[in-house]
Amino acid sequence: MVAVPPDEQQAPAVPMSPRAIVGIATLSLGSFLVGAMLTVVIPVLPNIARDMGGGGNGSDVAVAVQMLIAMPMLGLVLGGFGAGLLFRHFQPRTVFLGGLVAYGLIGVAGHGLSLPLLVGSRLLIGIVAAVIAAASTALVGERVPEAMRPRVLGWSVAGAAALGIVAMIASGRIADAYGWRSSFLLFPVIAGLMFALVATCSAPSAEGPRETSAQGRDWHGLAALWPVFAFVILVNMTAFTTNSQSSFLLAEIGIDSAQGRAQMMGINQALIFATAILFPVARRLIGMALLPFTILAIIGSGLLLFARAQDMVAAAIGLALLGIGNGLLFPYQSNLLLQRARPDLRGQAAGLVVSCQFLADAINPVVLGPVIILFGLRTAITWVGLLTLAGCIVALVSGLRSKAAPA
Repeated sequence: MVAVPPDEQQAPAVPMSPRAIVGIATLSLGSFLVGAMLTVVIPVLPNIARDMGGGGNGSDVAVAVQMLIAMPMLGLVLGGFGAGLLFRHFQPRTVFLGGLVAYGLIGVAGHGLSLPLLVGSRLLIGIVAAVIAAASTALVGERVPEAMRPRVLGWSVAGAAALGIVAMIASGRIADAYGWRSSFLLFPVIAGLMFALVATCSAPSAEGPRETSAQGRDWHGLAALWPVFAFVILVNMTAFTTNSQSSFLLAEIGIDSAQGRAQMMGINQALIFATAILFPVARRLIGMALLPFTILAIIGSGLLLFARAQDMVAAAIGLALLGIGNGLLFPYQSNLLLQRARPDLRGQAAGLVVSCQFLADAINPVVLGPVIILFGLRTAITWVGLLTLAGCIVALVSGLRSKAAPA
């Protein structure tokens, strides 16, 4: 990993009204919409598999249902690349608001679609979520002073995790009471509430010079960010195992209801929330150079423990460790991007980071599906954990070298 230069001297804080704080807080929650796209659906994946006639984890239908996770990941990859085009024509806040409208409309369509059309809609909502997430990151860079960004990014991840817990538990309860299709009604509710808050509590983005075509093709400037893109791809390939496989392993342990699985996975979200709040503290105590080692060590340990869990207690501890690792990872990668990207490239760079993150996430269930069929779910998760710990050693060596390098 590459050392990050120290923060610039802090500028005096500018007081903000409660209304403005609500506006910035809502604009920073793009990651929640990406998470909700998954957390609303993940607790009901076994329900969908049973409804479609699938049996255990190794059945063809169960693997096919995992495409409901893989397809939005592919959409996130495509949307991340497309986001840069939108930013050359529209201000980030406009992109954010338009994305919310599309998010709600596409999400609610899942309430009545057949499985093939549902998979297609999941691709579309992934594209829209990527655009919203890129706009959110660009808006943080646009509206939050650099010295405050680690705190704002930590709180935004924490807020996204807390809201993710609510969305996940609500999805499980709705599915148990009214069927899994009813969970998709949550999408327009979420999008509508956020649209109202952004429209009433935030000002339009300041008009500035639009990027020219030449600036839009500044691949040299984007290529200089390759260490950020590489880190995001490699780490998220392992971190996404929690989302793609946890509901199936919890069902194997004996947690049969969607609500029960949602509550267990809520432990993961709760630890993401708590750890993200403490991200500025971790950044100060551990340092940016050694945070990748710390993140990989925690995620690798959590995967190994979760893979071997035979009861709810062990599974809960594994999910908690994974939550801690992810709670550090998400604000870390956003902070790294905003520190390294030029202001005129932030929108495009944020889109590419989204693409990199979710390209890695899309690969996860596609690769693990056949491995699960051949070797079993627990073995597949164990292998991912071991590979993560191997990467942890590389990150440690790189981090120590970065700390030892002269400023």
